[in-house]
Amino acid sequence: MNRYVVEFRTVAGKGNGAMQLFKEMKEYFMQEHGKSLEVFYQAFGTPGAFQVAMDFDSLAQLETVAQSLRRDPKYQELADKARSLFTEDSFKTTVYYRI
Repeated sequence: MNRYVVEFRTVAGKGNGAMQLFKEMKEYFMQEHGKSLEVFYQAFGTPGAFQVAMDFDSLAQLETVAQSLRRDPKYQELADKARSLFTEDSFKTTVYYRI
């Protein structure tokens, strides 16, 4: 199993917009890919810090979903919304392997 994790921060005052976007993204991933998107908000520390995670059976499955996202106009609309909500310098992407 592999876990894909993205961490980022919202632009000041955009937290509610981010939460709405995550609701839409959770629905999108479940409907379009049958995948559960987990969303976490940092309770203490950096204001507006979020983490999203999704599990994949293999790196090949992760790559298949990633390729599909690049071609999907519906996902691109969601990604365009994200650009106005999150700071450009805060994105950190990590893939973890279960041992």
